[in-house]
Amino acid sequence: MRDAIIERVTADPYAKSLGIEIVKVEEGLAKVTMTIQEHMLNFHGAANGGVIFSLADVAFAIASNSYGQTAVGINVNINYMKAGMVGDILTATATEVSKNPKLGLYRMVVTNQHGEFIASADGMVYRKKELFG
Repeated sequence: MRDAIIERVTADPYAKSLGIEIVKVEEGLAKVTMTIQEHMLNFHGAANGGVIFSLADVAFAIASNSYGQTAVGINVNINYMKAGMVGDILTATATEVSKNPKLGLYRMVVTNQHGEFIASADGMVYRKKELFG
């Protein structure tokens, strides 16, 4: 399953356009990274919140689909604590909090290369009957 997820995310046009790389995949866990580039900045000169959200969302998608059952996001809440800046290497780690046959809850934490806390998010998925892939 791990290889199928890595293959799918690596081929994902949006994740690819952001330069997101997969660092770790286990059942219920994923870690991904991305370097903030000039075109990802908002009018304050900091990383756009949508870019940070996207990084967390990719980790969320990988972790929630890691069992081989298709899982689709139904809600995500994110809290931003510190700005990401050009050249920062952000890492999002998604960890499973709770899982049952129909729903799963995941916590995503985004940090920079210095280990500083950038954002946290909680996401819920609905688990479909079909298999991933």
